[in-house]
Amino acid sequence: MPDYRKVKCVLLVFCLFIACLSIAAQAQNPFDIRQFSATTVISGVPTQGRGGMGEMKIYRSADKMRTDMPGGMGYMIVDLSQHAAYMVMNGMCMQTATQTQSNPFAQASDASIDRSPAGADTLDGHPCKVENLTITPHDGKPMKMKVWEAQDLKSFPIKVEMQTDKGTVTVLYKDLSFDAPPASLFTHPENCRQMPSGMTGPR
Repeated sequence: MPDYRKVKCVLLVFCLFIACLSIAAQAQNPFDIRQFSATTVISGVPTQGRGGMGEMKIYRSADKMRTDMPGGMGYMIVDLSQHAAYMVMNGMCMQTATQTQSNPFAQASDASIDRSPAGADTLDGHPCKVENLTITPHDGKPMKMKVWEAQDLKSFPIKVEMQTDKGTVTVLYKDLSFDAPPASLFTHPENCRQMPSGMTGPR
């Protein structure tokens, strides 16, 4: 049986991670990179302790995203068009609805976005434009972040600092590729069952 406390932590970090990426993409509209793969490193609250979450591989192809969880725990697939998430661990598949409040991919496109310049920087050799962003969904609370947009990588947000009610979460992206990920990465077992109540991630 999976360790549900660890699963819940992974779900929380994963939803925050998607929020970071999607908000940056919406702020640069039409910058919406719908095909890529990258390695992510997430740090800060709530990942403190036990060495953090470590590195995770993430893939996107159109409306589907996949994250391989650290330590070989398993993987998660999110179908953005269906607002559904599938977590595969230890041969088991659990399904849950994505949380609208934590996942702007599932929100309406009429959110208001405030942007302010925060200078320029060089990160891992990439010249970046730095911006402060505040996004306010029409039916949710504002979310604030600072984004480093790599000018030589299609303005991809290679670093995001996101302010949450639990503190600051930092997401770094490396090993970025814009090649199409294999379609096989976005499949999941057919015998998925509903995730137990209380395990559906943050609200």
